[in-house]
Amino acid sequence: MAGAGQPWYMPALWPVGHVFEAATKKSKEEAPTPVASPILDLVGNFTSFAGALRGFLLALVCIYVLPTDTYPAFGPAATWQWSWMQPIVVRNLCAAWTICGFWDWFLYFSPLKAKLHKYKLNPLYPEWSQFQHDAFWTTSASLTAAAIEVAMCHLWATGRVEYQEDMWATPVWNAAWILGITHWRVPHFWLIHRAMHPWKTKSVPDLGKILYKHVHSLHHRSYNPTAFSGTSMHPVESTLYYSAAFICVPFGCHPAIFLACIIDCAVGAWLGHDGFQWPGSGDYFHQLHHAHFDCNYGAVHVPLDKWFGTFAGSKGAVAKIWGRSSK
Repeated sequence: MAGAGQPWYMPALWPVGHVFEAATKKSKEEAPTPVASPILDLVGNFTSFAGALRGFLLALVCIYVLPTDTYPAFGPAATWQWSWMQPIVVRNLCAAWTICGFWDWFLYFSPLKAKLHKYKLNPLYPEWSQFQHDAFWTTSASLTAAAIEVAMCHLWATGRVEYQEDMWATPVWNAAWILGITHWRVPHFWLIHRAMHPWKTKSVPDLGKILYKHVHSLHHRSYNPTAFSGTSMHPVESTLYYSAAFICVPFGCHPAIFLACIIDCAVGAWLGHDGFQWPGSGDYFHQLHHAHFDCNYGAVHVPLDKWFGTFAGSKGAVAKIWGRSSK
């Protein structure tokens, strides 16, 4: 999983804990050999809970601290006005550029670059053109996320979609939704991601091959990913990706849970694509997907790749899955 080897609570402390660890690590310390596991262990699950809690706390800040007025879902969004949409758009763009920009600078350009090189999953560094490409499309994806949030705010504010106003009314229920955000959105990610790769079947038309060519191939241009690569997606893909937040809507969850899922999708992708082992946050499981294409379509929180036979822990394992040479 992302940031394997870190203390389980560290996602909630990003970036302070990561920067401190990077700065204080001994230069002579050897980097461990990266390993991709098909399923999360107990520590990995608690690490995921910490990351989900991070997303929820950021959602609370977005709803109750950042707005100069009431959060749009609680009234202002009842009518379509740019005045309440603009802060959402600006906030998303600022968050994307601050988080991805800082983290890519820290890992790839800061004075600690040489010290951290041994932790890089791919020893080569991306070209500057990739940073530019990925920054552009992550900006686009952040606008997509804003559009989804704007649409839901309008539906909540007009009463067309109901939500629980008091989260303390059912604390255990809400705690399960909050801590399990990454777990309940991973099957959705696996499904849309697998659908955008060749289906490798002759029984039905291979729509996945078409979707890959015209949509998902844009994301795979970042074969050596960085933080900006995380949501470097075609607008169709970013819409599908962030639509995971809709999973909680039929259950009447508070808007903070919906927004926390969007944040978890964004931050999880950005940090998980950073390309570095701990003290980075790179996900070797997904790094193998970027490198070899036909494997590891989901994440280890819900081991769908293990169950469907598409898990690979190495390049050779990809060849065994499909009975041919891997990329």
